[in-house]
Amino acid sequence: MFKRMLVALPLLLAAAPAKAQTPGYALPEIVVTASKWREEATQVPQSMTIITRQEIEQRGTPFVLDLLQTRSDLQVVQHGGVGKTASFFLRGGNSRQILVLVDGVKLNSPSTGAADLSGLLSDDIERIEIIKGPQSTLYGSEAMAGVIHIITRKGSGKPRTDLHVEAGSFDTYKTSARFSGGTSDANYRLTATWFDTDGISVAKNGVEEDGYTNTSVSARFGVNPSAHTSLDLSLRYTHDRSELDDFEFGVGMVDDLHFIQKRDDYLAALSGAVFLRDNYEQRLSLSLAGQRLRSEDPDTPWNNARIVVDSQLVDWQHLVEYAPVTLTGGLSYRREAADIRDAFDEATDNKAAYLNGKLRLLEASLILDAGLRYDDHETFGDHVTYRTGLIYHLTSAGMRFKVNHGTGFRAPSLNELFWPFFGNPELQAEKSRAWDIGVEKDLLDQRLMLAATWFDQRYRNLIQTNFDTFSADNIGRARVEGLELVATARPIEPVAINVAYTWLDARDLDSNERLTLRPRSKLVTSLDYLSGPLTLGIDHSYQSRRVEASVQRSLGAYSLVNLRIAYDVNRHLRLFARAENLFDKDYEAAAGYGTPGLAVYGGARVTF
Repeated sequence: MFKRMLVALPLLLAAAPAKAQTPGYALPEIVVTASKWREEATQVPQSMTIITRQEIEQRGTPFVLDLLQTRSDLQVVQHGGVGKTASFFLRGGNSRQILVLVDGVKLNSPSTGAADLSGLLSDDIERIEIIKGPQSTLYGSEAMAGVIHIITRKGSGKPRTDLHVEAGSFDTYKTSARFSGGTSDANYRLTATWFDTDGISVAKNGVEEDGYTNTSVSARFGVNPSAHTSLDLSLRYTHDRSELDDFEFGVGMVDDLHFIQKRDDYLAALSGAVFLRDNYEQRLSLSLAGQRLRSEDPDTPWNNARIVVDSQLVDWQHLVEYAPVTLTGGLSYRREAADIRDAFDEATDNKAAYLNGKLRLLEASLILDAGLRYDDHETFGDHVTYRTGLIYHLTSAGMRFKVNHGTGFRAPSLNELFWPFFGNPELQAEKSRAWDIGVEKDLLDQRLMLAATWFDQRYRNLIQTNFDTFSADNIGRARVEGLELVATARPIEPVAINVAYTWLDARDLDSNERLTLRPRSKLVTSLDYLSGPLTLGIDHSYQSRRVEASVQRSLGAYSLVNLRIAYDVNRHLRLFARAENLFDKDYEAAAGYGTPGLAVYGGARVTF
């Protein structure tokens, strides 16, 4: 049925009246993740979503996870409120199958294979680019379901200081300071943030509040020694402390008065570019990311751990442009290590070569995109991935058509390879194959945009527990297919409306059961009013029932409504407030874990 709808949709859209796209109507959005070079978003075949700085400021939410939750194709599952461990799903792919980058640096843990974004604050984020579908050709392991690239702010203009203070429900307090500036020769930005909350009980039926404290410092520096060279340095350090609850067999989550987790995350990335010719650029990138985690619980022997992980990367990239062709290729080396007390101390490395090209035809109305990658992994051996795509602009009808096909893989995590009595050094990489087809239509002089994308992705060699041996094994298979619908409208100048809906069917092919925590339907809507100094916004999200395999039951559907308001008193002072879960809904994001009720926050931002 949905396939027939997708086939018919372009015909229906083509029949609707529309004016030709007007050049210069708005500045084109520039993205860097899809092809590893700067390009207009309208030239990208891949299905993608961009969370802009303007949206980040309008929403005012303190954590990146809150921003990701506003997308219908992303599901975020947080285990017990702010700062607690979270997992997320993109087009049905789990956290281990989604590559997360900050300024090009991989955040996925070498031990678990997943990125934990629970402590990543949004104060210094410029934008978030989400590329959907297999992207292993450019990014290697973990990019099976897509890439989430979090890009931090650069300084510009005269020296400037921004101060941010906020307080609200659950005895929550946040302060942030940013100092930035820049010229054509150099730029700088330094951000420091402190966040503290008494929080809610991690256990849904618990009575003890489980607090969270986060102290983060980040910086970004850029310099252009000459007209043909540039250097960019990104630094980040976060220390957080989180109070947790325990799991009791046969009961579920219960209060634990003394279970505490402390975590230190750090990141350093240096990138240098040399323009040997106007059409030839070389870029060398070096990065280091790591985590030190300590959990302590004097009441139990199993909640105590010491984990040290780090990941190092060297990437040498070449960009050549001979119109109508653009080529990017490179060599990369990554080493990942994990030292887990009383478990293992191991490391693996991976060497890779990649090549991607774009061909523009028919005065760039038709763009063909293709790439190939070879990986040589120390443990599972070599692997080849590829992707192809095209985008066609039917300018006279204000329409764009996109088609993509590709493959992806995920290398076994160090836990899956070496954990005592569970790890299996003979594991092979998980593999995926996917395609999607989409159409976009502009209406009413670009005041209305409609889009639809159908996707289908198959997974094999999934790493699961083999209950004959109780060890990790490549025995899983899955299929994910779905339909994404998007509408954005600006009926009158101060008003902006956004609606996104995702229908998803994610199944285990061996059992034919739905995959855990993937809702069949998710709908998100937002209405914004921006007039002069006043900004008003209302957000609504709905998730259908989800299967929770760990407890063998379904979690109920729920809807949440948030309100926000901001007022610019003058160019130096902004006042703001927001209400989350406005109707105080009682719901479950994960079985047995608490979720916050109605919460109200307010504060001010001063710029000088």
